[in-house]
Amino acid sequence: MKWFKDQIRKSVDRIVTHKVETATEQMAVEDGHQEPVEVKHEKQYKIAKLVNNTLTVVLDGGTTFTKPEASKEDFERVTYATTVSEIEEIMSSKEVLQEIKIQNAENAKNEALLEGLQILKSSGEFEFDDKSIYMKGIKRSIPKVLVERFAEILGSRDHESFDALKKFWLKCCLNPNAQSAEDLYEFLQHHQFKIDKHGNFYAYRRVVSQKKTNSELVEFISNAYTKIKAVWKKKPSNYEVLEDSEGNYSFAQTLPDSSGYTKNWVGNLEELYLDLPNMQDKSYTSAHTGLEDYRVGEVISMPRNDGDDNNNASCSKGFHAASKAYDYSGFGDTPILVIINPCDVLAVPRGEWGKLRTCRWFFATTLPEDEKYILDDEDFDVAELGDTFEEKCAVDLEQHIKNSFAEEVKRHTFTLSPVTSVEIKKIVASLDDMREVLTRRVKIVLD
Repeated sequence: MKWFKDQIRKSVDRIVTHKVETATEQMAVEDGHQEPVEVKHEKQYKIAKLVNNTLTVVLDGGTTFTKPEASKEDFERVTYATTVSEIEEIMSSKEVLQEIKIQNAENAKNEALLEGLQILKSSGEFEFDDKSIYMKGIKRSIPKVLVERFAEILGSRDHESFDALKKFWLKCCLNPNAQSAEDLYEFLQHHQFKIDKHGNFYAYRRVVSQKKTNSELVEFISNAYTKIKAVWKKKPSNYEVLEDSEGNYSFAQTLPDSSGYTKNWVGNLEELYLDLPNMQDKSYTSAHTGLEDYRVGEVISMPRNDGDDNNNASCSKGFHAASKAYDYSGFGDTPILVIINPCDVLAVPRGEWGKLRTCRWFFATTLPEDEKYILDDEDFDVAELGDTFEEKCAVDLEQHIKNSFAEEVKRHTFTLSPVTSVEIKKIVASLDDMREVLTRRVKIVLD
C-alpha cells in the first residue's frame, strides 16, 4: 500500500512539473523567441533498451516490461513519456492493460478502505483491539466483509445506508447462533439481497395457492401496495382500490369527492393491506405438507427450537428462503417476496447455493411470474417497504430474543456467543432509539 501511495504522489508531482514546463515554454514563444526554449523532462524509467527489435523497459519500482516486434518509434515514445501510464500503454498488450486496470482498481479500493478505517476510528461508533473491530459496547466481532462495507459507506458519507447496516448488525448480534450471524452478511452480499432501513433483508420463496374466492383481490392489494411504496415511493394511504362491473380491480389517488367514481369503491389501499391477514382463510400453503396457513401481510413463525441451526445440514427443519440462484420452481405455483429479521436466521447451509433457513418471516406480497425476480430491478427500492413487518417485530422484541437464547441453550449444538442479558437490553434500546429518530425524520418530511 505504501508503494501505491508513493506512485500516486510521484505521478501527481510529474504531472504538475510537466504542466509548469509546458507553460514556461509557451511563455517563451509568446515573448518573441523564434525557437521554443528546450525543456528537459524527468525520465520515467530506470532502463530502456531496444535490442533485435525487442524493447525492454524497467521502471523505478522494478516492474519490467518486454515488447517483441517493437519499433524505434516505440523506443522514442518511451524515452519521451512523461508518465508511467504512458509507458505501460506503449509496452502492454490489451490483456496486460486490463490486468493493470484491475490492479489499479484494487489498489484504489484498498486506499479507500484505509481511509474508511480511519473514519471508523474517528466516528465513535466502533471499538478496536489487536485482532477485531466491534460496535461500541457490544463484544461480538464484526466480520471483515461487513467492516469493509461500513468503511465504504462512512467514506461516502451515506448516513442512511450506515443506519440501515448498523441496525442489520445489531439484529445479527441478537441472533443466538453466532455462526449464522457471521455467515449471513457474506451470503447476502454474494447473492445481492437488499436490506431496508430497518436492517431487515428481502428474499424469495414459493407457496401453493388454494385458489380462494378473494385471491385475486388479495394479490391485487399486495402487488399495488408494494409497487406504490417501492417503485413510485408514494404513500399507499393516498390511493383507493376500485372494482368495475366485471370484477376487475384498479386503484386511483384519493379524491376529495368519492361520488365521482364510476366504479365500486373497495377501500383505502393501506388499510386493506394491513387487514389482509383477516381477509384470507388458508389462501396459501407449502408444497411439502399442504398443512401450513400462509397469509399475505402476516408474520409466519415457529419456535426457534423446532428448526435446525446446523449449517452443515442442507435441507432440514425451518422455513426456507432463497435468492434467485436457487431453483424454487418445483415448490409451489406462486412466487412471493418475504422479509426476514437477521436475528431469526437459523442457518446458512454450506451445502446449498443461495438458500437459508429461518424461524420467522413476513409474507410481504405475491409476485407475478414475470416479476418473480423483482429485487433485480434497480427501481425497486425496499428502503421503506418493511414498515409493517418492523412494527410487528418491535412488539415484545426483548422477550422474543430472550426466548430465542433460552431455546438455544437447551439445544447445545454450538457455543453461544458472549451476548449477555444486559447487552440484549442495550441493543433493543438502541434499535428503539434509532426507530424513534427515523419516525421523527419522516414526520418532519411529511409536515
